[in-house]
Amino acid sequence: MSRSSTRDALLRQGALLFARHGVADVTTRQLHDAIGARNESALHYHFGGKDGLVEAILRAHLEAVEARRAPLVAAIAAGDRTADPRALVHALAAPMDEDLRTELGRAHLRIVARLSYPSLAYRRPFQIVDAPAGLAVARWLHATLEPLPRPLRLERLAMLRSQLISLFGLRAQLLDESAPGEPPVTAELFSGNLLDMLVAGLTAPASAETLAAIPRE
Repeated sequence: MSRSSTRDALLRQGALLFARHGVADVTTRQLHDAIGARNESALHYHFGGKDGLVEAILRAHLEAVEARRAPLVAAIAAGDRTADPRALVHALAAPMDEDLRTELGRAHLRIVARLSYPSLAYRRPFQIVDAPAGLAVARWLHATLEPLPRPLRLERLAMLRSQLISLFGLRAQLLDESAPGEPPVTAELFSGNLLDMLVAGLTAPASAETLAAIPRE
């Protein structure tokens, strides 16, 4: 196996193992066995260790999602739809939805869901890759929600990110573990219903109780 193919095999098999068992429970020996590597230094050679492999998997996933999101964002800007919440949420969700179609894509979604801690929703995602398309959508959503007080807008966007990650991770797991011939609801129903739910929650009027809970500046 060539160096490049060994690296690619580690990226693929590592993602599948991490998604199935969790990062902490996968050993270096399991990773080497999964790719049939006789040299047990392959992981260290290519990635510096298991943490480096995890970061490379996340980077590849986030870069692919951003690349798929960029044309959606360009179309929103060209069509003057930057104030359309459904179009904006669709631009966030659709590139992730595409990963549900493949075993490796589902593994990526499950790993991100496993590793995404709640506090990350309040910072740039993972600090691994630049994501100008995703950040543009976040800015447009923030402006669209401008009738709401700023603390409430920030909280809703943090919740939106967390919901996208967790719900796609759960959907990926459900697809992976469904019995043959018994898939859950269709992809079209899942995607449409997800958008309905997320947009409704994002744009829901704030209650008097919630507004009263916002700290005074």
